[in-house]
Amino acid sequence: MKRSAAIVSTAIACVGMLLTGCQKSSNSGTQNQSKITVVENTPVDSLDPAVAYQESAIVTVANTTEGLYTMDAHDKPQFGLASKVKTSNHGLTKTFTIREDAKWSNGDPVTANDFVFGWRRFSDPKNASPYNFELGAAGIKNADAITLGKKPTSDLGVRATGPKTLVVELDHPVPFLSRILAFAPFAPVNQKYFEKTGKKFGQDSSHVIATGPYKIKDWKLGDNTVQLVKNPKYWDAKNVKVKEIKLDVITDPEKAAIAFENGNADYVRLSGQLVSKYHKDKNFVDEISNFNHYLIFNMKEPGINNANLRKAISVSLNRKEITTHILKDGSVPVHSMVMRKLGKNPKTGKDFADESTTNLSQYSPADAKKYWNKAKSETKLRSFTLLYDDSDPSYSNVAAYIKAQVEKNLPGMKVNLQQVSKKTRLDKMAKSNFDAGISRWAPDYGDISAVLNMYVTGNASNYAKWSDPEYDRLIAQANKETDLSKRYQLLLKANNILVDSAACPPLYQAGAPVLRRTNIKDMPMHISGVPLVFKYVYIK
Repeated sequence: MKRSAAIVSTAIACVGMLLTGCQKSSNSGTQNQSKITVVENTPVDSLDPAVAYQESAIVTVANTTEGLYTMDAHDKPQFGLASKVKTSNHGLTKTFTIREDAKWSNGDPVTANDFVFGWRRFSDPKNASPYNFELGAAGIKNADAITLGKKPTSDLGVRATGPKTLVVELDHPVPFLSRILAFAPFAPVNQKYFEKTGKKFGQDSSHVIATGPYKIKDWKLGDNTVQLVKNPKYWDAKNVKVKEIKLDVITDPEKAAIAFENGNADYVRLSGQLVSKYHKDKNFVDEISNFNHYLIFNMKEPGINNANLRKAISVSLNRKEITTHILKDGSVPVHSMVMRKLGKNPKTGKDFADESTTNLSQYSPADAKKYWNKAKSETKLRSFTLLYDDSDPSYSNVAAYIKAQVEKNLPGMKVNLQQVSKKTRLDKMAKSNFDAGISRWAPDYGDISAVLNMYVTGNASNYAKWSDPEYDRLIAQANKETDLSKRYQLLLKANNILVDSAACPPLYQAGAPVLRRTNIKDMPMHISGVPLVFKYVYIK
């Protein structure tokens, strides 16, 4: 999700009981009489699984419209609406059995056709799903051709052979299939209900039904509050402990922290100076986020496409200085395209992020001078514009640092700064209407390929428009390799090629320190896919 985040301390007394923001009913005190308020920094853009994009929307869809799998509190995939799966045809056919007791919140049974209909909508290029590339990442037969408009959605490798039997055909075995199928866009859609609601589907709480542990109450598009209440028709309702989850949109981090102090919020993320302010608070939790931040260069721009110039810029940046002196929020420097905790060496257990062998993201003024001298003889470019958005207050300071470092280490190069809205930045990057920009990415499923697949030639998320035949070959080979150790080495080689190109130099993995009530348990920030899953949460 791809994807973003924003979530945040003082107890309040009420009727002689310490509530600490998680409002337990004073007349029963049981775990089922409870409410948790979580702060998000972006409003829900849609509750249609096929088009929902913002993190708040992904969190809401995943917790109300469960799919075949869900992720538990230990970041392990567990069966959701599926009760079992049978693998055949050398790993190319998966036959799922849908739970007999799985129901929609309106009482309709969940059927295999709900998945067929939902996934076909997900793949339909007319719906322009921001995550439709994941169908191809999941290896689903014909997915890539369908999302490109080359084949009809009816050719998607998914079919119902009975009311509760779903057959999924793959182009190649996918070792992380259960993880990717836990992501929100792979949710089922009730065709009969969808056709009844028409264009209003997913636009308010009156035009959406649930299959998950929660359902939505009193919400419409544009609201800054989403209320999730326990779904009594959920197949595993007896194990859902928290009765109500409230998502409040507060874009200002300081106001979010104040809401926490006043007892109006139970979980908010911190940034900048707020981290040092609260780091000794008993509710402070020092977490690392799932977002890597990058400096993206537009390979279509003459001059910017000069490899020596890009390398000079990359090694002119001291990533440790960015995280220690500018961000000061637990962010860490990165030297790999892939964030920490996403993948490990199957033989040694070493983190993939620590195994990159390239030096192109290491600070070296001497190397910057060397590359710059070469670039000056190859291109006449002496200025470029650095694009960044206003979705994170720290971006202005990071951009100013990049400007200062480049102009200091590359004498004669001028950097202009341009701040725009996030929507405008994404639009400019998608249309290749930029020189260089600060961007970020979070994996939508728990595998290294969730990041590296983006940079294959022609991928819609490859904003750099970078292309390398050897890289494409390695990724294609890795996607079909069933030997995990061989696959890992292929992905590592591809990662190093990309970092060495300096087309999209990695900068830092953002910290995600939060203020979380000490009595909230089993609500971790997941490193990939859906950031917050509420099914397993309880209040101690």
